[in-house]
Amino acid sequence: MSDTQFTYVLYIRTTPEVLWHALTDRTEISRYFDGSGPESDWQVGSPVRWSMAPRMAPRDAGQVVLTAEPPVRLAYTWHNYEPEIGEMFGWSPEQLAEHRREPISRVSFDLVPLGEVVALRVLHDGFAADSEMLKSFRRAGR
Repeated sequence: MSDTQFTYVLYIRTTPEVLWHALTDRTEISRYFDGSGPESDWQVGSPVRWSMAPRMAPRDAGQVVLTAEPPVRLAYTWHNYEPEIGEMFGWSPEQLAEHRREPISRVSFDLVPLGEVVALRVLHDGFAADSEMLKSFRRAGR
């Protein structure tokens, strides 16, 4: 793993089609994200709107679908630091503004069938080396 990416692989007993549905269907996504998360029509170039909290209306944070190859690969740009993230970390408005200068990252999901399981390979890259967003992913991934 490089200093500017986060990667992991999950092995899930399912089919690529069912897993694709779980990654792109608003109802399924909402269950995983406890009532929040992304929504899109998942067409290349389409916006990925994000709800940062349960019952919060999804909003456009500048994310866009980069690749959509059902049921093989999905990739989109990641959101920048939203005010809710600043509040979660206890950042001042100045700290939030500083972190918002980081480059926008990308996340990709590759679905690889392996018999009765599917390897879900997640690559989140394009971070600055000292990115707070990358640090938060690494902490959550432990």
